[in-house]
Amino acid sequence: MKSRSWLPLLLLLGAAAGASAQPYGYGPPPMPQGYGPMPMPYGGRPYPVMPERPVAPARPAAPASAQVPAPQAEAPPVMPSGPAAEASAVLKEGMDKLLGYLAREEVPNRLQVAAFLDREIAPYFDFEAMADWVAGPASEGMNAEDKKAMAARLEADFLGTLASRLMDYQGQQIRMLPPRMGPRGDVSVNVALLGAQGYPSKLEFRMYKSETGWRVYDVVANGQSAAAYYRVQFQRMAGQGAVPTR
Repeated sequence: MKSRSWLPLLLLLGAAAGASAQPYGYGPPPMPQGYGPMPMPYGGRPYPVMPERPVAPARPAAPASAQVPAPQAEAPPVMPSGPAAEASAVLKEGMDKLLGYLAREEVPNRLQVAAFLDREIAPYFDFEAMADWVAGPASEGMNAEDKKAMAARLEADFLGTLASRLMDYQGQQIRMLPPRMGPRGDVSVNVALLGAQGYPSKLEFRMYKSETGWRVYDVVANGQSAAAYYRVQFQRMAGQGAVPTR
């Protein structure tokens, strides 16, 4: 099995309206009026601790003769110190986990991939913070149960799409670029995709430091924000009466 990268995370852009939606390449819908760029989640309220996730049954290890060194994400040539380095290291850790899993000789099926993503990759994201921003002012009229359900749906759509596309992805190499600090302590970690073949050639992971460590709160593919796309879809659903309001 060829080495694979974390490239399919760009599919987050298309998961909001279901597994078949893929806005990249067609241009994102216009941003709704009155909504600015997604701010970093910070201050005010504490973030919930990521719940423990079910562990899928372990698969038999491949014979020693069949095992090969797992590929890893290429680190940036110059790594700054401090928070930016910490965030970049966390993201690289997640990438290396996925690269190692997909490089195994035994090709996993979709359910195994989905279980791996739910167990190992989802904790790198803050779907609760993303869902809260996506809802915008409407979040004030949603109770805790509504917010939890929305975050769960967003997470399920994202991970489901990612699992499906990983099954036939034959991987480009990835290169991590030097991270950048934001004005409020957030960090943007850019990843270059070599030989993207129609996929976005650059991904930007926007991260902030929560009580449980560095977490991703938005992904930008070739300038298109996943969170902004979700927000437009949410506004359309709200206009059609598909979103509960109080």
